[in-house]
Amino acid sequence: MLIVIVVAAFMIIALLAVVMLVIAKRQNQMKTEYDVLSYLKNNPDKASLYMLKNGVEMISYHAEVQRPLASTAKLIVAVEFARQLVNKSLDQDEEIPLEELQRFYIPGSDGGAHEKWMESVKAQNKIIENRVTLFEIARGMLIQSSNANMEFLMQRLGLDAINANLQHLSMTSHDRLFPFSSAGLICSFVQEQEKISFEEALLSIEGMSREEYMAHAMNIHDILGNGKDSSAIKRWNTRKSYARELQLMESRKQPRGTARDYANLMRAIQNETLLPHAINGVLKSLLEQPVDATKMKEFGNKGGSSISILTEAFYCTDIKENQIQLALFIHEESELEQIWLRKKTHLFLAKLLTDSLFEEEVQKQLSVQVDDSISPNGS
Repeated sequence: MLIVIVVAAFMIIALLAVVMLVIAKRQNQMKTEYDVLSYLKNNPDKASLYMLKNGVEMISYHAEVQRPLASTAKLIVAVEFARQLVNKSLDQDEEIPLEELQRFYIPGSDGGAHEKWMESVKAQNKIIENRVTLFEIARGMLIQSSNANMEFLMQRLGLDAINANLQHLSMTSHDRLFPFSSAGLICSFVQEQEKISFEEALLSIEGMSREEYMAHAMNIHDILGNGKDSSAIKRWNTRKSYARELQLMESRKQPRGTARDYANLMRAIQNETLLPHAINGVLKSLLEQPVDATKMKEFGNKGGSSISILTEAFYCTDIKENQIQLALFIHEESELEQIWLRKKTHLFLAKLLTDSLFEEEVQKQLSVQVDDSISPNGS
């Protein structure tokens, strides 16, 4: 009898959980751009927004708070790629064997981005004898957001050269970049090296300084890049590598930057004020995407996401010739909040760009000063 009661109780609990999930899903489907606006207003500790229109600051909402960037940080790699093309250190048509990219490919780590890029270049007949050009590698890093392409370029360009751009761009509130895709293997790497359990490795990572964490990521990046340990990814890319607790921790340790800096970087690219001037054209050719001519004349962007990060930085010219640059950074660790934000943020951004009344409402709702409790370094 007791067993029947226990089983019945579990069934009731499971049924209630399913019902709650269905209700939550329906509620999320009904959310609109106004719900995104309410989220931003009610979560100043988790979100930043900065918007410029025709050179005038329109919205500045916690825009100087450092937040983790995810793949939006790849813009800094792209700047150095463009710089080295212009100074003739690189040839954009140099053909790279695909196997050099595959050394850095970690299955399951980028939401299928690398596979999508491979399908794209194959469909366009841009793979010649298992080789692809440097330009296509850089574009795949930005458009499809391939992590393998990013790490290859980090190796090829040099991290010191990439990070020197933070000073050139006056992005003084930006963390140094490191191979944050390789960093996803740190937990298994530490387990193997120190002969400890998964739980012990989690505690070790949590206690690491940023410098220690970056050093581990760099060590793994070098191991993958030299190609001598062909089984490394298979050994370290385990099911536990995608445990929610670990992914949240990894997201917190990603490179951080500010919405203000990224919107201003987009403005510099669009207005072609970066030096030397020739790099602006390279960056535009890497970033810009086809647009609906009835709504936009020009659009270039780079977004990023992780289990808890949602970032977007872009520039555009609308049909009224307004030049707009914007960066939106969200760091939200609640799974339920992340699910609907991923689906509805594009509605918010689209309406903000095309509806002047909504733009005024956003300005009104977010016209606050950064709270003293939220410091510029995100602590």
